[in-house]
Amino acid sequence: MSRVILIAWDGADWRILDPLLEQGALPNLQALIDRGQKDVLRSTVPTHSWSAWPSFLTGVDPVDHGIYDILETVPGTHKQYPVTYKSIKARTFLDDLTAAGKKQLLLDVPLTFPAPQPFDGNLLAGGVLPKGRTFTSPADLPDTLAKANLEWPINGMSWTTYHNKPDAYLDEAFEVTKKRVEVSEFLMKETDWDLMASVWVSIDRTQHCLSSHIAPDHPDYAKNKDSRVGQKVADIFRQADDAIGRFVANARPDDIILFISDHGFQSCTRTINMDRLLHEMGYLDFSASNVVFGPMQWGPVRQVARKIYDTLGLHGKVALPQSINWSKTKAFTSIRSTGEGVTINLAGRDVDGVVDPADYEKVRGEVMDRLANFVDPKTGKKPVKEIHRREDIFKGRYADTAPDILMVPAEGYSLAHAKSAYEDADWVSGDHRIEGTIVAVGPSVKPFEHPPALIDMAPTIVAALDAPTAVKSTGRVLTEIVGSDATLTERDATETSSAGSAIPGMGNEANVTDTEADEMEEHLRGLGYIE
Repeated sequence: MSRVILIAWDGADWRILDPLLEQGALPNLQALIDRGQKDVLRSTVPTHSWSAWPSFLTGVDPVDHGIYDILETVPGTHKQYPVTYKSIKARTFLDDLTAAGKKQLLLDVPLTFPAPQPFDGNLLAGGVLPKGRTFTSPADLPDTLAKANLEWPINGMSWTTYHNKPDAYLDEAFEVTKKRVEVSEFLMKETDWDLMASVWVSIDRTQHCLSSHIAPDHPDYAKNKDSRVGQKVADIFRQADDAIGRFVANARPDDIILFISDHGFQSCTRTINMDRLLHEMGYLDFSASNVVFGPMQWGPVRQVARKIYDTLGLHGKVALPQSINWSKTKAFTSIRSTGEGVTINLAGRDVDGVVDPADYEKVRGEVMDRLANFVDPKTGKKPVKEIHRREDIFKGRYADTAPDILMVPAEGYSLAHAKSAYEDADWVSGDHRIEGTIVAVGPSVKPFEHPPALIDMAPTIVAALDAPTAVKSTGRVLTEIVGSDATLTERDATETSSAGSAIPGMGNEANVTDTEADEMEEHLRGLGYIE
């Protein structure tokens, strides 16, 4: 039976890759395209990785797995923790493959921490990881790698911490990726696997801060692309392409090879801070303590505050005052990572809600109208290209926890990454869009009859490996990849199997401690997901 090799470049976009392919800079990706089928892979709404990768794992949109942002709120409070694998409120295909006895090799797939148990194979968790916690399966996998003089570095590539220092950032990105490629190639050769799935985040991180040197839709691209830094940025893509060649060298003739991205990218020259824009519009009020404690949310002051908290043992005991005055706030940003979502502060639903339910539609309509028609005073353009009510986008199990308002940024804009309400993009020069990438190679591959989506990956992988499934996917089996005869066989979701029956996000166990949450938030801030 065919195995599956999945190579994902986080954030890859054909608008960036096509010029590199035309230049001959990505020969191994080009070889896959020549052997198979190339198309656009539709991501999720929201478009950030912390919603998209759970959709990859489950085969359902965020409305059915419940993750809309990088932080989840403790019910009845304003306390938030970074999301983890246990936050996913739907079954993942990892459970199906383990139940079927299929060996898996998962490498840096986001939101696979803590590692699912039981798990059949080898896993090096991806996403933001707290130091000192086991992030592998089996737990002694790092010891196995050490015996082979190999190391898997966690986290890293926090691009915002290298503000306007491209060489230092690129050097770290190259070194971290180099070590991970070596480990990946070793495990491909030395272990048994039916599925090898690897995610390469250097593409996403580099495009966030240096799209100005690699993306043709950025106005500075022409002058930057052939510069020393521009060539160094291109080397990040060449390194990832070289890895494709090394991984494909381990493929059998009948293996299915998939190249995908979880979302695409567009350049930006202007940025928005949605909470501050809502403040300017009169819908959000910052507390007086924001002036004092606001600086503790980033930079050197935050690092000092963390050390004081650690020394005095204050984590989980003393919280910084809230930066928002909820008693005077009608609307706030509820997708902090990309600014795509706004929630009405509704009485009876939200903690400290103030908007009367009878006024909900009126207030939401006003906020939508103000946001949709806001014009950037510098450019004369509207930063919001599309705006939608949540019920027009989300119809599913967790629709009631979705943001009330969803937005799509206009070209040239990011709805996040600003300190003021609106400003020129500084170090950031790119952000997410919904159009990702896919290339499929295999004995049954043919042109796509219908546009493929990220939620199609889970059922397609399970069908390719002929594993009975308990995953209730809303995606389709891509028969254009696995053949028209491939089908899904259901297994009883309540049965006791080798993989267990619990849905990850349904447990009561705390995912991380307060100290670990603070550490993870610091890295999320370094990745630009939290201002």
